[in-house]
Amino acid sequence: MRVTDENFIKHLKKKREEALQYVIDEYMGIIKAIIYNALKSYNDPQIIEECISDTFLGAYENAKQFRGDKEDFRRWICTIAKFKAISKQRRLSKMPYFYELNETGEAAISAEEEYLIKTTTEEVLIMMTQLEQLDRDIFTMKYFLNMKNEEIAIHYGLTKAAIDNRLYRGKKRLQQIRLGGSMT
Repeated sequence: MRVTDENFIKHLKKKREEALQYVIDEYMGIIKAIIYNALKSYNDPQIIEECISDTFLGAYENAKQFRGDKEDFRRWICTIAKFKAISKQRRLSKMPYFYELNETGEAAISAEEEYLIKTTTEEVLIMMTQLEQLDRDIFTMKYFLNMKNEEIAIHYGLTKAAIDNRLYRGKKRLQQIRLGGSMT
């Protein structure tokens, strides 16, 4: 039997390798983007490739636990990718990290990368608990599932501008929380 868009989940649950190959072909782009965005500061393609492989292997091994349709599967495998990347970050953060140096001998690191290194994912998740449920969901979709603002807007029946505003206000709120202030 041929693995298709309609039956790949059923075949993956039966541990058919053709279904795994279908999933890899179908979802490689988004999985690679999620993991690359999370691990790019380590500047090591081997780490990224290993994490991508771990993601697909994790989906293959745990397919029987999955419940839902194709769209749910996309979110599920993206969540696996994000958590594999977070796990890899935690392991790597315990190891010495060497920065690339620029011409002046200073670490060539952007402000965003510096913030990400200082603020662990766990801290961000804890801070996010202080946001409203809708804002937490929007942040999760945007920054953990790498969904576009337009996709999130369609999902919630809101305008793209409303999503943009919620993300902006949420970032400001998280910044206030991190600095120890309160914005009520």
